[in-house]
Amino acid sequence: MASRRERRLWLVSMASLPLLLAGNFAVDAWRNAKEYVRRNELQVHSSISGQAYAGALWSISQTRLIGDGRNTKITFPGQMRLLILQMTAQAEEEIGSSWSECQLTLTDPSGRRWLPLNFLLSDSISRDLDPQATPADGCDAASRKPPAKGAGTLIEEKFVVPADVIPLLSVRLSFASTRPNAIAFPLRLH
Repeated sequence: MASRRERRLWLVSMASLPLLLAGNFAVDAWRNAKEYVRRNELQVHSSISGQAYAGALWSISQTRLIGDGRNTKITFPGQMRLLILQMTAQAEEEIGSSWSECQLTLTDPSGRRWLPLNFLLSDSISRDLDPQATPADGCDAASRKPPAKGAGTLIEEKFVVPADVIPLLSVRLSFASTRPNAIAFPLRLH
């Protein structure tokens, strides 16, 4: 039979269990909320000419649509198209590691998002389209070797998107250092 001290210790343990569980839940909820804010773009700002973002001036330099039958023999199933997006960034300050976890996506007004193709497929497509050209770096590769202050860089990403949403798309850009803020550009085919 348990002694009086052991019973009291057992009762105190059982009484403190809800407090410990509530504390554990609160700590986990706080960590999850911080991670959610760190990973998601909660505030999207429209790009204004001459406005710096993440230490650089950004602009869309070229967009190219492949698969519509006009510029290549490449065809895609159904209404899917390959959209090649080139952006330039002119560094206004030392970038350092502030471009880490670069995220460049296409979004439509209903909130659907399209991620770029992976770098292996992207480079393969670049070589198929122009065997003489050197493929441009994607967002992730450019973030690992950002330009020096005053220098510029070219970023190219490829997306496969439905043809009917292309006129509605906008480009969204963010980095780990800027989230939950992101910047958006209207997508105009050049």
